[in-house]
Amino acid sequence: MTLNEQHPDPVTIELLDWIQQTTEHIYGSAQGLTETQVRTPVAPSGWSIAGLVDHVRDSTTFWLHNVVAGHPMEFQEDTAWDNDPDVPFAALLEDLRRTTDARARAAVEHISSESAPAWWPEGAWGGYRQSTVRGVLLHLFNDNAAHTGQLDIAREHIDGGVWDFGRNGIRVPGSET
Repeated sequence: MTLNEQHPDPVTIELLDWIQQTTEHIYGSAQGLTETQVRTPVAPSGWSIAGLVDHVRDSTTFWLHNVVAGHPMEFQEDTAWDNDPDVPFAALLEDLRRTTDARARAAVEHISSESAPAWWPEGAWGGYRQSTVRGVLLHLFNDNAAHTGQLDIAREHIDGGVWDFGRNGIRVPGSET
């Protein structure tokens, strides 16, 4: 073993696996929807499925790339994370998948889950802060899991499609078995 060799942290790896699973669930839950369906508001607040996917993509990039891996950015707390109507939804989904692909994971999987995040937007969120990488990853997993459930409910309202863990994908009533 060389001095520069880094070993993956098993806790970081496990949490990244769970985060990636939520990403794949979101990707799968959105399959088969049209551009109109994903851009139509599905809640009184006005959020759309495209907006949710874009938010999860931006949030995952922020927590993994900026906070855990330590790539500072100019952070503006009030900047809305919303979808760009000029970006096709298929591109948003692929961008979301890239946030947890092998390259993205390789940049953080060696970071100890017990270490402090490499960067933090000082003063953000009224002083909210996670003190460990494990805390950041648990926060991200929790947030993405909540959005997965929101997307599942929206999908069921749109076309009756529900997530089927047995097939690891959407089952739409009346479609193939």
